[in-house]
Amino acid sequence: MSCRRFRGVVLGLGVLLAFQPGEGIAQDDLTALPFEELLRRDFVSASRLARQVSDSPAAVAIVTADDIRAYGYRTLAEVINSMRGLYTTDERTYHYMGGRGFGDVEDYAGRVMLLIDGYAVQDNLFDQAYIDESGLIDLELVERVEYVPGTGSVTYGNNALLGILNVVTRRGRDFDGARVSAEISSRGGSRQRATWGKRLDNGAEVLLSASTLDVDGRNLYFPAYDTPATNHGVAEGLDGERSQRVFGKLAWGGWTVQAAWVEREKNVPTNPSAYTAFNTPFPTRDESAFLGVRHETDLGLQLSSSSSLMLGRYGYWNQREYALNEDGEYDDGEKYGVRDFTGAWWRFDQKFVGRWFTDHTLVFGAELRDDHRQSFRRRFLAPDGEVTYRDDGERSRRTVSLYIADDYRLSDRWTLNLGARHDDADDLDGNLSPRVALIWQPDPATTWKASYSEAFKMPNANDRWTSDDTAVPEYVAATELVLQRQLAAHTRFTGALYRYRRSDLLVYDDALEDYVPAGSSRAHGVEAEIEHLWERGARLRASVAWQRSRDVQGRDAVNSPDLLGKLAYTFLLPGEALRAGVEAQYLGPRLTRERRMLGGHALAHLTLTTERDWHGLSASLSVRNLFDRDYETVSGFDWRPGDVAQDGLRMDGRSVWLQIGYAL
Repeated sequence: MSCRRFRGVVLGLGVLLAFQPGEGIAQDDLTALPFEELLRRDFVSASRLARQVSDSPAAVAIVTADDIRAYGYRTLAEVINSMRGLYTTDERTYHYMGGRGFGDVEDYAGRVMLLIDGYAVQDNLFDQAYIDESGLIDLELVERVEYVPGTGSVTYGNNALLGILNVVTRRGRDFDGARVSAEISSRGGSRQRATWGKRLDNGAEVLLSASTLDVDGRNLYFPAYDTPATNHGVAEGLDGERSQRVFGKLAWGGWTVQAAWVEREKNVPTNPSAYTAFNTPFPTRDESAFLGVRHETDLGLQLSSSSSLMLGRYGYWNQREYALNEDGEYDDGEKYGVRDFTGAWWRFDQKFVGRWFTDHTLVFGAELRDDHRQSFRRRFLAPDGEVTYRDDGERSRRTVSLYIADDYRLSDRWTLNLGARHDDADDLDGNLSPRVALIWQPDPATTWKASYSEAFKMPNANDRWTSDDTAVPEYVAATELVLQRQLAAHTRFTGALYRYRRSDLLVYDDALEDYVPAGSSRAHGVEAEIEHLWERGARLRASVAWQRSRDVQGRDAVNSPDLLGKLAYTFLLPGEALRAGVEAQYLGPRLTRERRMLGGHALAHLTLTTERDWHGLSASLSVRNLFDRDYETVSGFDWRPGDVAQDGLRMDGRSVWLQIGYAL
């Protein structure tokens, strides 16, 4: 679909749906919680039955829709950067998540599972969490983002190794009609969006949205490629991207059906020598989609049921250089071609919640996941126009899982949380993930939580492909102590101590001349956060995190800063027509893959938004990197065209985004 045609669909959606009938009647729902109530809760699940997550013994962090608007967040990566102990790395192709001792660049998933309304949406080729413009959800549709640190395999199994990030979407009634918006940026970016939502007379909640993004290319400089043959290291007119998103959700009578689709194309600027060789950029294109159906019901006899089915699909296309060498094998050189990778899967989960015994809440169920397509294919094009194909094989995996968890209220002050999950994949041995946690509330304002858990990550399809199916699972053992203290009516403190040990990591064996799963890495740290809410809507969130992580050789881990600091403050300006959101974020020094230390940097952001609509109009002005700081991020590319390695990437200076919205 062309960008111009898609924009017509976006604008048409808002106009046509503005006249749909129906008024909603508010009803109790866990998602309808104000900020004050969220300050008093650890976690609010998208599913009212999934209490094993809502009772998480971890130090859970929440960013609400009000925060997203007040601080001008436009991607999930910006939300993550605002959260306690987390950060992201931008390689100008994707953003990667880091925190608590993980974050090596090109570590696609970041070892944290990404959920949308409880559905795991990482692809089944790389297990990548898409948190930039390649992600499925436009932030205008997000009610809140919940981060649960620590292992999550008891609840979600494979790949919930070091935490869970759950994106909870809004309901139709939250829009109560149609809204269109347009954005422009100082760097040649534009976005259009149309959304319609309503609670109908029959009680059904409907939400529909479509959006498109277009960012111009520009010139970027790479010192390691500063030669006459490579335009002196300048990638000209690159780093542009286009994306298109569609989302829909229908909830009625215990049933919820939702679907999302996104397509993004990015002109990758990070290899100028390749562009010079063919005088053309090599774009990367991603396409993701999912369909989810959930049914929740009370079966009676103190038993509730939640059934969900998800269908997922992912495609990745990337133009690269390839050539035939003397042995008839493909290598970099004169030929070029396209990597054409596709994945498809489905997942069914049946969950029960039983309250048959006094002081016990049992959660148990089973999950079946079938990754029926994991395809790696390359298509080559010779200068004479000849097209050849190389199929690197179709892979698949079927996994059957059983799980159980129990919240046992020992007394008014003590709660014991026990859980275990067994995952059995048809290409691997079965794995058991246990968890035990003890929660103590000496008084209504204080909660202590101590937990121990184990989790694992199966080798993904890319791991199996690159290792000729010799890759093995990775494991982690985690210990955590959490304190939550209500210091005053509107002030809350959260602190956490943690220690992780990851095992079966790859190390190079000189005798075998190959990598073997024999290494372990360790991480420990402390986090502290304070949140305060004033009258008239002013609110403050400040956090500091110190971490120390060691790789399999006992050295400081790559791209793992020791210190992170966050400060976010939003308040109404005089006259109460405008709201200001001010952020300051500090990321400490960190090592590149070449063991070069990048200096720490502090960034400031400022956002001004209208507090309420004026005749249906709203506006938002956001300035990122307010003081135009110069800084680098770690690169995962092994670039060494000469004696200098390109192990760091310069990031953007100041940029401005302006959004105008209109409620029809």
